[in-house]
Amino acid sequence: MPKILLGVSSSFCASFLKGQVAFLVQHGFEVIILSAPGEEISMLAKKENARLITIGFTKRISPFTDLFQLFRIIRLIKRERPDIVNAGNPKSGFLIMLACRIAGCKHKIFTLHGLLSDTKKGLLRRLITKTEKISCSIADRVIVVSPTLKIHAEKRKILSSGKGIVLGKGSANGIDLHSFPGKNAVTGRSAQLKDRLNLKEDDTVIGFLGRLSKDKGIDILFDAFNLLVKEYPSLRLVLAGPIIEENPFSLHLLHQLYHDEKVMYLGKLYDVTPVYGIMDILVLPSLREGFPNVLIEAAAMEVPVIASAIPGCKDAVHTGINGELFEKGNAAALAAILKKLITNKALRQQYGKNGRKFAGDNFSNEEIWSAQLELYKNMLQAAE
Repeated sequence: MPKILLGVSSSFCASFLKGQVAFLVQHGFEVIILSAPGEEISMLAKKENARLITIGFTKRISPFTDLFQLFRIIRLIKRERPDIVNAGNPKSGFLIMLACRIAGCKHKIFTLHGLLSDTKKGLLRRLITKTEKISCSIADRVIVVSPTLKIHAEKRKILSSGKGIVLGKGSANGIDLHSFPGKNAVTGRSAQLKDRLNLKEDDTVIGFLGRLSKDKGIDILFDAFNLLVKEYPSLRLVLAGPIIEENPFSLHLLHQLYHDEKVMYLGKLYDVTPVYGIMDILVLPSLREGFPNVLIEAAAMEVPVIASAIPGCKDAVHTGINGELFEKGNAAALAAILKKLITNKALRQQYGKNGRKFAGDNFSNEEIWSAQLELYKNMLQAAE
């Protein structure tokens, strides 16, 4: 039975592996997950019959801690002797790839989820760029989660031309249409959520799902909302996801998050389908992405989407089909597109209808899993 080690940085990354682990187990793999501890990743490992090993990965650069973790991973790889290692994320992926090189692991895959260096400056940007290059160079193959990210990474010379591959049309894990069945399938739970939030029938709900951080463009979202809410008093902003203290958005907007009656913060949720059910528009104003699953989840739930015109988002949003793109960091441009959709319910409905077909036709999770499985088998066969 071939053994595969899948490395992620945090419990929050369980969504990258949901269903994928069980698929690999069904096809004869022993799966080990290496991650920082957390409830989500523990539940996933237990449910999908994987073995979980936890290491307290940190986001910040900490030489002594990082070196200690590197030695732990080297010992782990030497003990477990996995046939294949697939690791992603900037910090944990770099440490795991480095450990694989030192421990002599035969088959190394780095999954490029995005370029953290895109939003950094100065010495920190140069340092992170270097680690991204090293991770890609050590790996035998690099899975890039979207076509536009692959082009961008090659343009920045972080990824060598010809080394990266995109599975299907992109994404880390694809979309399960049964888990995101469309608005009509969740009307009861959505109605309960509307009542709890005291939302009225004529309210227009702008939604955001994901990590609340500066990189995700939370400042831009609030700026656009604040530009529009005076003109459209029935406008509401609903946000769900953890607040990331390591990458904070503006303090005065944090105050608004908790004290503005037209802003509803739901915190971190496990079941987000009712939240999609109450949205009229989903906005993702990120400054960097790899492939944002939230955009295809929203599309599958028949919610029109607006996103920054950046690598990754360009693959998940087809302008005029399931939503629209705006210039990165431009709150006025975002407000203009929001205004267009706020005042045109028919267009919102058309984008929503198109979105479900777009998600199903292009981002099936089974297509992604099958392409991964083929890659793994080919690597193992080539070594025989």
